[in-house]
Amino acid sequence: MNANSTDAGVLVGIRPGTVPAAVSAGTRNSAAVDRLAFDSCVLAASTGAASGTPTALSLAAKLQESTDGQNGWTDLPGAAVEPLTAPNAVARMNVRLSTARRYVRVVETVALTGGTAPTLGASSLIVLCGPDEIPAP
Repeated sequence: MNANSTDAGVLVGIRPGTVPAAVSAGTRNSAAVDRLAFDSCVLAASTGAASGTPTALSLAAKLQESTDGQNGWTDLPGAAVEPLTAPNAVARMNVRLSTARRYVRVVETVALTGGTAPTLGASSLIVLCGPDEIPAP
């Protein structure tokens, strides 16, 4: 099948970042994502409901890169969404990957102030895009 300008599905690969979960304050990392054959992506992060009545909340998400997908993770310049500060919100960032190392992952940081054992629904997604038709995983 050849790429068709009306069929975006042959140009993108959707990969999970962090799985949807009610999370406490702190940081969590997604699994490594192999970006081979992809030259750009969209990093999307979303919040869900907050529980425990926090007085303030924040979800920050960014991409890191690694050569082998296991070690040497460093922040990918210009690859962070604007922090979300409300429940049920979405943020996204377009990222060029042409100079990135082979593997990327999402680093998600949740901050919660006040409340009783507060949590925040949070998740992220990576939508990879290639210059040509992408083979199925």
